Amino acid sequence: MKSASHTPSSSQGRNGFTLLELLVSSVILACIITLLIGMADGSSKIWRDGERRREGSREARAGLEMITEDLHSAIIVSNRATLSIVKESGDREGSRIFFLVSHTDEKRSTNGEGDLCATGYFVAQDPVKSGGMNLYRFHASGETVARAFEKNRLEELYTSANPENRATTELLARHIVQLDILPVKNESSEMLIIRIYALAGEGSHFNDPKATVTSAIKERNERLLRQHLQRYSTIVRLPPTRTLPSGS
Repeated sequence: MKSASHTPSSSQGRNGFTLLELLVSSVILACIITLLIGMADGSSKIWRDGERRREGSREARAGLEMITEDLHSAIIVSNRATLSIVKESGDREGSRIFFLVSHTDEKRSTNGEGDLCATGYFVAQDPVKSGGMNLYRFHASGETVARAFEKNRLEELYTSANPENRATTELLARHIVQLDILPVKNESSEMLIIRIYALAGEGSHFNDPKATVTSAIKERNERLLRQHLQRYSTIVRLPPTRTLPSGS
């Protein structure tokens, strides 16, 4: 008898993938992984940018609220230095403001130095980082302010407002490139329009316009202003001007 021959079919002879199929599938898998990583990185960047913008907005608004609160407690007399608004010199626009303050009872110091304080707000280059502009708050109290007021030397006291002088100056809001103070008078009272210009998220790359000497830095500043500048503003009604007693 003839024995039956068993010839394996072509489908039974392929027990695995060919090398070409493995290479193609590996390339496709690598492309998919790369695409997923890129999407995750893009989403993370968008989230970080949004978080920086929200943080910058919170700081700018908090700074605006503090300026408003201090101005509501301002002590303004005929002496012009009790409310001094100074325009920045040079190419940089903006203002500095300094004034006397008498805080409410719950905020007054209990050290016996008196309640008369000198307060100011200004924008300056960050002394620690190589780039970035910040909003700073100047504050002095006690006998130092009283003597400066009595001797008509308040403007000399204001010159100690410097980011490097931590005894009188504190960082209030980061990435603030300009502070504008615009006086407005009407029949009943005097008001101030206060505007803060912030670079939300990208302010650390902005350099002091007074220090820009290269075209590359100037071009970068202009690009940042076009793309990321945000403005916050408010109107503050000032307390009425007080009249000093005769002989003061």
